[in-house]
Amino acid sequence: MAPRFLDLRTGSRLVRIFDPARWSATSLTFRGYGPLRRFDHHRGSGPEHAPSDDPDRAVYYAGWSSVLSQALSSCLVEVFGDTGVVEFGDRRVALPTLGRPLHLLDLRERGAMRAGTVAAIGKCEHPLSQLWSRYFYETAVDFDAIDGLLYLNAHNDESAVILYERGRSALHCTDADVVRLDDAQLRPLLTQLVRANNLVW
Repeated sequence: MAPRFLDLRTGSRLVRIFDPARWSATSLTFRGYGPLRRFDHHRGSGPEHAPSDDPDRAVYYAGWSSVLSQALSSCLVEVFGDTGVVEFGDRRVALPTLGRPLHLLDLRERGAMRAGTVAAIGKCEHPLSQLWSRYFYETAVDFDAIDGLLYLNAHNDESAVILYERGRSALHCTDADVVRLDDAQLRPLLTQLVRANNLVW
């Protein structure tokens, strides 16, 4: 194998949509309960890895691109793509800044095959991609103690990031870096992205 890595530089920004009304989530909350989503590396309970609280493992999903609007587009489809309906509720958009570089395993395009798997890892059944995520996380010799994974999301092939708890110390987010999803200043861009991704609200 010849894994491909990408180091996001200090000062780079991620984009995250979160709902503070659910489990008291914040802009920087890592989820320790799992596995639930695509690349959750939680051990779960029993041979089937049934979701449970994992005191040692937690995840943080976000969008990333050198163009922030593309990162927001990735977040929108990851949060609302299954239903196709953007529901504002009390949701917020956060723009956390990196206080140190993030070392990510790049699974986009040929990167997946170079890591020993295939590009469909971003679109397969979650239990399978979760197994791969645990393997990447636990195999530090081959995968260099990565902070997380960079992959193409299953909805529109835009870049998305999943951080393991190792990446927690890299993220910083002030109140000024968080805005309501239904903020009027965000509406023109949201309207454009909703139309581009065939979503409704």
